[in-house]
Amino acid sequence: MAIITISRGSYSRAKEIAEKLAQELGYACISREILLEASEEFNIPEIKLVRAIEDAPSILDRFTQGKERYLAYIRAALLKHAQKDNVVYHGIGGNFLLQGIPHVLKVRIVADLEDRVADEMKRESISVSEAREIIQKDDEERRRWALHLYGADPWDPMLYDLVLHLQTVTMADAVSIIKHTVQLPSFQTTPQSQQLIDNLVLLARLQVETVWWESSPS
Repeated sequence: MAIITISRGSYSRAKEIAEKLAQELGYACISREILLEASEEFNIPEIKLVRAIEDAPSILDRFTQGKERYLAYIRAALLKHAQKDNVVYHGIGGNFLLQGIPHVLKVRIVADLEDRVADEMKRESISVSEAREIIQKDDEERRRWALHLYGADPWDPMLYDLVLHLQTVTMADAVSIIKHTVQLPSFQTTPQSQQLIDNLVLLARLQVETVWWESSPS
């Protein structure tokens, strides 16, 4: 039993890998569902949560207590899933939101820029220059987001247990490698690591209540 986070740049085919991996392992596969659940549970417009998890710091700062408040809601929702174990999460920031949990396998999927551009061109029916601009902007915003909130560059390989380059390996190979790695003893849930995540769930709920109280009118 374990938790897997899959980090990637935009249009890196990580979604397909995550879904296939979860299917073969019999794990839950989650991503945007976390935002929907947090939106419903805490009565927060989904667009504000989307911006909190995707937009660069300059945009986050437009919201009152933006990063602390909205990320607390998202993390609380994600931790509830992680507490159940056997989860593949391929949303943004999973390796940061689940920091400190030893049985989390942190994976980074990387793909060549030109392959990502080709996929974006096909998906959106746009030109090469338009696709490249979109992808480079997305990458930069994610880098600035992580640096601003966690002081870390998401492209730093030291943040991950496993980095897979999709030009070197196929998507099927990537699924196989991750499946093998997550079976290692290092990533198995223990009573101690489960207790840790149970405690984090309680702390996350306390943080949510604190930021809600601070943001409420006097």
